[in-house]
Amino acid sequence: MKAILLHHAGGDKYAYRNMQERLLPEIESIAFELPGRSDRFTEKFVSNLEEAVSDIYEQLISQLPDEYCIVGNSMGSIVGFLLAHKLKQDNKPLPKHLFLASRLSPDAYRNEPNIIGISSDDFWKVVQQYDGVPEQLLAHRELKEFYEPILRADFELLQHFNQTFERAAPLDIPATILFGDKDVRNVSAEKMQGWRKFFTTEIDIQSFEGGHFFLYENEKVVDFIKQKVLQDIRS
Repeated sequence: MKAILLHHAGGDKYAYRNMQERLLPEIESIAFELPGRSDRFTEKFVSNLEEAVSDIYEQLISQLPDEYCIVGNSMGSIVGFLLAHKLKQDNKPLPKHLFLASRLSPDAYRNEPNIIGISSDDFWKVVQQYDGVPEQLLAHRELKEFYEPILRADFELLQHFNQTFERAAPLDIPATILFGDKDVRNVSAEKMQGWRKFFTTEIDIQSFEGGHFFLYENEKVVDFIKQKVLQDIRS
């Protein structure tokens, strides 16, 4: 069993470094990243979410495991959800489980405020709504200048998707929706229920201690994922 790991907006594959170590030896993992960051810094950003999904798909398909799960955090959750749809459309082996963290269902963001073209100061006010952004980043002008284009690219492709999303057929894949109990500005147990209509089977919704980036920080999440994956293998 392998875990396919998909990062948050503004992130890269190294966000999962600690989780990858903790998943071993039961679960090996592959962390993917989009262009314009980290090891792919010289590549152009993707311009929409469809391109983002296609980019991850092309990376994955050449090494698609026989048995795997998908773990997505925040933006990575919607990428993972759409990736599962693309795999199904192309008649590829589907993941045994989807773990989608720190993001509401795809139809929940239609009325989000516009962030395209806003000033740098206003943009960083939006970023700060996502608990866990390091204070040293917010206080360091050069770091903010470095990360702002990456964050803007990701936030803008999400906004375009939010405004154009109409519907998606429910997936017949076991899924668990995860959220941090302190991530109250972004998600809640009640709002996470919206994911249920996007799956044909009953899904699990679980909270863990932590904020928006609890997935990277709370070691109990790894134990939970291992337990779920083992259940899927046995069933």
